[in-house]
Amino acid sequence: MSKLRFGIIGCGNIARRFTNALHQSDVAEPLACASRDAAKAEAFAKDNGIPKSYGSYQVLLDDDQIQAVYIATVHNTHADIAKQCILAGKAVICEKPFFINKKEAEETIALAREKNVLIMEGFWTRTMPAYLKAKQWIKEGKIGDLHLIRASFCFNMPYNEQFKNSRIWNPATAGGALLDAGVYPYEYVTGIMDGYPDELKTIVQRAETGVDATVTLSMRYANGVVADCLTSVAGWMDSTAILSGTKGYIKQYYFLGCRKTELYQGRDELVETYEDPVEEGFVHEIAHFADLYQAGKTESDLIPLADTLNFAEVAEQILYFGDGSKNRGSSK
Repeated sequence: MSKLRFGIIGCGNIARRFTNALHQSDVAEPLACASRDAAKAEAFAKDNGIPKSYGSYQVLLDDDQIQAVYIATVHNTHADIAKQCILAGKAVICEKPFFINKKEAEETIALAREKNVLIMEGFWTRTMPAYLKAKQWIKEGKIGDLHLIRASFCFNMPYNEQFKNSRIWNPATAGGALLDAGVYPYEYVTGIMDGYPDELKTIVQRAETGVDATVTLSMRYANGVVADCLTSVAGWMDSTAILSGTKGYIKQYYFLGCRKTELYQGRDELVETYEDPVEEGFVHEIAHFADLYQAGKTESDLIPLADTLNFAEVAEQILYFGDGSKNRGSSK
């Protein structure tokens, strides 16, 4: 079976990492990259072993050899570029968050379904074997009844001379903590639960540019499970997630890119450990996407479009319509 041929749109750091993962993949490979700056695209291609480069997104999409596109541009450009890809008949992986509001999510998903084109948010966490192992342990009842989930993703990007021009602090490029980092704990929880919270309460602390610097998310499900999530670009915090039950708990180290997960009985008896030997987690995401493409599917079962739409709706509510506190339906 021939490898799935990717075009890369956007030539920044995350695109560099994804390209490196493509080189490690047994099922996909990079064929071309594109930037609105032709010189930047050419340099990126040369530095990252990509055969072709283009100074136009559309020219890349006109390349008949390219089967799929990885979108690695700033958040507020994702939807428009994805629509171009869909109209060109190219399958799409888009870096998270795929969308920044409900309207663009609904429009893009509807177009993909109309054109029968595979699109997927690049939420790599849900393709990780260690994440899937945690879900298996929960299903097998190894921690008893799940009651509490705790997950945080925080880092420090100070608003100073060095970083004040970063997209993180810029409202025009959909900056802020929730869209950039908060998508991880939220979609981690909804993935573990296979559904959305019935109640969501948040607190937003904003920076001087107006973007959200810190957001807390407290979620409650009808079955009694409570999730406590925190995201911030104003300070560091450990990114170990805990899934707590009546018999014990599961610990997932660096949950968003988890390679090691542990099963405990009671408070501190370690009974089982799973470690993923693959160092580059993007390889799992690429393999899952290639499987979907080869099977002729237009949507991921691990990262369903309904979940991507749900986060866009929740983020919009939190960021633009108050603190986001509301009751929500739990079914997908």
